[in-house]
Amino acid sequence: MKKILFVLASLTCTIILCSCGKAGGLFSKATPTPIPVVDPSAIITAEDVAAATGYTPVLDGGAVKYEGNTATAFYRSEPVGQDPVEISVQQYNEQTPVENVWFDYDTNRAYRSSAEEIADLGETAFIAFPSINIYDRGCYICITAGSGSDDNQRNLLLNLANIAVPRLEEIMPPVEQEDISVEQK
Repeated sequence: MKKILFVLASLTCTIILCSCGKAGGLFSKATPTPIPVVDPSAIITAEDVAAATGYTPVLDGGAVKYEGNTATAFYRSEPVGQDPVEISVQQYNEQTPVENVWFDYDTNRAYRSSAEEIADLGETAFIAFPSINIYDRGCYICITAGSGSDDNQRNLLLNLANIAVPRLEEIMPPVEQEDISVEQK
């Protein structure tokens, strides 16, 4: 009789613990952390563009444009006449896995035979004029600025990228990427 009461008591305790799952009990699932949305005008501001280019920039259309998992900020000079600065950020989300963002970055790099690999910038980066391309924390940042395909344009791209990457890393948490190989050439 004691064994039957012990088994019933154990079973009752198990049922009680399992039913606590919805209220944060022993078997509850952790609440997933929402994936932050990266605003390209936050990682490179109009003030950053002004300091880098020497002209007064305005955000074309007055707002960042969103299409799928990509957000684009297009800064043009006011008055018009200087080279624009465009920042696009493609990021992973619930519909787009990290592997897809990496695939887009890596495919673009493979198509650019003149790509110059850049060390110590994000997880991996390359310049293929007129843009610098950076992959970091599940995001693919492409910054297009300047003209001339020379040292001045290279320095402008690197300066803007060195502003963007730390700001991205403040917004996006590190991403576990077990199946992705991020290799430097």
